[in-house]
Amino acid sequence: MSDDATARDAHGGELVDRMFPEIVDPGIAREDRAVCTVHSGVDTAESGDWGNQRWYEGGGRVGERAYQNIVVYPPTRGLVSQGDAFEPVKIGVLIDIELGQLLADWIDATILAIEDALNEGVYDRPVQLVIADARGLPRENYGKVRKGYEWLCDQGCVVVLGPMISDNSLNIQNLVNQRKVACIAWTGAWRYASEYNFTIANGDIPSEGVMCAQWMKQKGFTEVGMFWEQGSSGRDYADFFREEANRLGVNIVREVKLGPNPRGLKEQLAKMREQGVEAIYYGGYGYSTFHFHDAFKALDWDPPRVMGTAFMFYSNTNKWAEGLEGWHGVDQLGHEGAGENPNYRAMIQRFEARFGRVSRNVVIALAYDTARSGVHGIGNAAMATPEDVKDGIERIRWMPATNGGPGTYIQFGPWDHKGYKGDFLTIRELRDGDLRFDGYHRPEFPSNRSSPITGGTASSVDF
Repeated sequence: MSDDATARDAHGGELVDRMFPEIVDPGIAREDRAVCTVHSGVDTAESGDWGNQRWYEGGGRVGERAYQNIVVYPPTRGLVSQGDAFEPVKIGVLIDIELGQLLADWIDATILAIEDALNEGVYDRPVQLVIADARGLPRENYGKVRKGYEWLCDQGCVVVLGPMISDNSLNIQNLVNQRKVACIAWTGAWRYASEYNFTIANGDIPSEGVMCAQWMKQKGFTEVGMFWEQGSSGRDYADFFREEANRLGVNIVREVKLGPNPRGLKEQLAKMREQGVEAIYYGGYGYSTFHFHDAFKALDWDPPRVMGTAFMFYSNTNKWAEGLEGWHGVDQLGHEGAGENPNYRAMIQRFEARFGRVSRNVVIALAYDTARSGVHGIGNAAMATPEDVKDGIERIRWMPATNGGPGTYIQFGPWDHKGYKGDFLTIRELRDGDLRFDGYHRPEFPSNRSSPITGGTASSVDF
């Protein structure tokens, strides 16, 4: 404040003004249910130009943008306050990659999760979403994600949802521990877990490598080719696949290291075919998908092939789904019939009723589970501070998950910062435009299968 603008009393004494504006309640809260300042979290709702042609594809449109400072108000339940408004507690959303058609599904499912939690009485104050679009590795500069995270901290967020990509998660891990505003990421990076870093994992990179090797053994393939991608998790993809393949007697005929924008892929695949490769494994981010598609087409070769959770990019854009045609991959959606996760179906029904559109891809479930973890962490906290919210997340026990199979739940604890437990990873195949369920992954020890007690009960993974 300048000297000319300084408030003074009649005697010339300087008066103190508020450093920050007084909180204003917009008066939109309802007695019976939580209410949000927007109908949908993205601008696509204005045109209604939703993009999913198939059930598993992203519901939004390429280029859509999120609204900033979305606020959800809890139901009043007839309570009349003394008149002083309560400032919303802030949750950050850190967007670190190109989301294609998925931004709408991420933000809207986050809104639904917060509304559900406030309706249930998990927390009794308004919750505000603050969004940073700070895209970084592997296509853009590492510093952008760091700046985006710090901006969310500076806005007063007590927890951040995201980032997604392994490179970006590991890139900001030390910074998160320094700033002490917890992140709940989607990364499956093995080394991403520390004091203020949590994950509702969109996979688990070591587990993905092991699952893919076991899948090949189960299908009877013994001569295989392996591609792994340069990056923070590429060697983990390769190492765990290689070790499990060796244990199972699956021979890696040819191994190729790729860049995110690979060269010579057609030639490498041709050599694999010449060397008698029966099936292909790919461990990486997924940017190579289109190159694989074009190379297989040019070679007129359609070998059995499996990849990690990069497979779930089928929901990013409809074009990306076309590029994944013919692949098996690690997924998180459960079975649609018997053995389905009932929490997923119930949430999808609430989503359709709330937003007036249908979208059933895996990101809906991931976003919902992540936001639930954040708001329950706030509800468990003694105070709405980043340090206490971190402790509140660690107190989450047996939270029902919408992702995965019916036995999936979310739980954290001190130094247990990987939330999904149970059947949170599955196998699916994208073939002829149909996303087919290939099974829950439930391996057994060989000795269990031959036990007289179990009677040699068959497993989904028989090796």
